[in-house]
Formats: sequence, C-alpha cells, structure tokens
Amino acid sequence: MELVDSHIHLHEYGDFWVRYCDGRYLLVAVSDDLDSSFKTLEISRKCSFVVPAVGVHPWNAERALPEEVLPRVEKLVVEERVRVLGEVGLDRAFQAETYDAQMKLFLGFLKIARDYELGMNIHAAGAWREVFNLIKSYRIPTAIFHWYTGPHDLLNEIVAEGYFIGINPAVIIQKKHEEVLRRAPLEAILTESDGPYKYRGLTLGPEMLKDLVNKIAEVKSVSPEVVVEQVRRNFITFRSNLSR
Repeated sequence: MELVDSHIHLHEYGDFWVRYCDGRYLLVAVSDDLDSSFKTLEISRKCSFVVPAVGVHPWNAERALPEEVLPRVEKLVVEERVRVLGEVGLDRAFQAETYDAQMKLFLGFLKIARDYELGMNIHAAGAWREVFNLIKSYRIPTAIFHWYTGPHDLLNEIVAEGYFIGINPAVIIQKKHEEVLRRAPLEAILTESDGPYKYRGLTLGPEMLKDLVNKIAEVKSVSPEVVVEQVRRNFITFRSNLSR
C-alpha cells in the first residue's frame, strides 16, 4: 500500500529524488524559496505521485522581497496550475528576529491562497495560534500543520476546522510530539518525513515512514494497516478540498 509523505523537500535530494517516485509513496513536495519552487515543479512534471507546493520558508523571509516574490508565485499558480503553497508560515521559535519580514510575506501568501482557493503546507513553530487565526480568517480551504507540536487546545480547533496535522518520525523520540499524536484523532493525521532534515541524530526521510506507521498504530491501538488506510483517505480528502 502507498505510504503518505505530506511534507518532504524533494528538491534537496538532487537527482536521488527518483528513488521515492516508484509508486511506494504519495508525496507533497514543499519548497524553500523561488529557486527550489521551480525545482519542485520540475520534479512533479516527471513524477505523477508528487503534489507540488511552492513558496518561501519563513527562515528565508528576510531575503525575499514580497514585491518580487509574490507576483512570481502567483504567476506559477496560474500558469503551472499549482494547488498548494508551502512551506510557508511564521516562526517565533527559531527565527523570532525576522518575524516582521515573515509576516509581510505570509500575508501575501494568504491572499494568493484565498484568491485561488489553494491549500497550504504550514510551518508555525512557536506561532501556532497566530497562524491558525490567520488561515481561518482568510478562509483557506485546506491546510496541513507540518510537524505539529503546538498547544493541545488549539489542536482541537484545528481538527474542528477540518485541517490536518503532520506527524513526523521524530515522534519516536520527541515527547511533546507523541502527546499530540495521543490526542489527535486518526482522521486528522497525515504522516510526513520532512526529509532530508536531520533531527537529534535522525536523518529523516520516507524510509522512516514504516516505523512511523507502526508507532502510530501502537499509540492508537490499531493495526498498521488501519493507519495506512486512514492516512491515505485523509490524503485523498486533502486533495479533494483543493479547488483545481
């Protein structure tokens, strides 16, 4: 059965991205900036299992001029029929000093997503509430909160809005992420790798998704097959919520 990777930086793998496009995985490939957005789109043209997401990571916001970046992203949305913006969002945890620049850029992405009814693949470390309030107010039709480690009360609101949370292989060693997994309904979960990111000795990637599925199954007291099937249904729902 196909495993879902709802957040992977395929462009960072060089030519080796092809190893993940053999039908074993359904992937949402996110981008870090304009250059990687073009690379992501090129990959998606060659691999039917990839949903491309374009945008600028909040860590790169200070180097991205909104008046230059946003029109080019909007052009990609129109000409390349892009349906997801990502990785986009806000970060108070690791890049608080660039928060104003992040906000200017993110507000522009929100307007594009609203105008074209796009989904969003969200980075919101340390800014979970701010990001949720914004995407809700802009009526974004569908969103994935990547690697969710935010407040538990906000988790309930995210689920109530029909948005999804990404559960990452880091759940094996990150206790606050495991607690999110325990509280989140299976119907709101999408598996992800965030590959090829390195975290506390782990080199994250799609190879870890089987172990992740087993961990989710253990926590939820269901079989791995149930997890795989439900996550796949969630992925289909995410895609069906996209307008084009």
